[in-house]
Amino acid sequence: MLNDTNTVIPFQLGNNQVRGSIVRLGTTVSNVIKRHNYPKVIESLLADALSITACIGSRMKHKGIFTLQAKGNGEVHTLFSDITNDGFLRGYAGFETECLNCENDLLSLMGSGHISFTLDQGEFSKRYQGIVSLEGKILSKSAEHYFNNSEQLKTRFVTFNSYDFDKKQDEAIQLYSAGLIMLQKMPNQNDYIDNDNNEEVWNTSLSFLSTLNKEEFLSSNLSSENILLRLFNQIGVTVFDKIKIRDQCRCSDEKVQSALETLSKDDLHEISDIDGNIKVVCEFCKQERNYPNKV
Repeated sequence: MLNDTNTVIPFQLGNNQVRGSIVRLGTTVSNVIKRHNYPKVIESLLADALSITACIGSRMKHKGIFTLQAKGNGEVHTLFSDITNDGFLRGYAGFETECLNCENDLLSLMGSGHISFTLDQGEFSKRYQGIVSLEGKILSKSAEHYFNNSEQLKTRFVTFNSYDFDKKQDEAIQLYSAGLIMLQKMPNQNDYIDNDNNEEVWNTSLSFLSTLNKEEFLSSNLSSENILLRLFNQIGVTVFDKIKIRDQCRCSDEKVQSALETLSKDDLHEISDIDGNIKVVCEFCKQERNYPNKV
């Protein structure tokens, strides 16, 4: 059942010459998106952002938070998603009402801007942030740009989601909401990897990945392991343990109360209603909380 299959599975190809992850998310993404009344093009954009966030953030070795945040000057001005080391995923998009007829294209939606990738593992390591410009027609191209240039690591993301499905779907067929396959070419360290063979494995991996179509990837008839074996069995694929991804917000009464206590009297009066109450709605999970203004 799709309810039980929201996972990231790391894998390696060709004796660890290429590493990767396959992300397949069902209810985790659909639950996040259905809380918002987004146009279809934004649902598709956010679905890809959630998949990329789950993929990169699942690598955390210690307690922390990985965040993807994109800012642009287009009709979609903000795209935000983050994940904890426990696999708690959330996200939202900020947009103008005129975006209802926008094209399904990253630069058409967000215009010029940037995307940041932030890893904060608190006491375990220094906070790290990488920033690259928004480019390409799809969000995954900016993610590739980050790894290829900032990390000097050849990377390919291929994303899929059912929100931009262009064919009439059979209601009897269950589809994953979103997901991706990510490949990274491992560097040749201490001559452990033969350069020519490494390049051949990388190119062959990309070639095999290009044969995967959307219907095949999103269909619940195939497990993630089945897909990996179909694509990469000729190269040699090693599959590791699944990482569970959950739809769970981190908001709480205590956090909201603490935030309100930092506001001035004038600010509190400004956000109070005519009865003196303050309504706070979480941007992520849409939970509404009401507090009396005691000032």
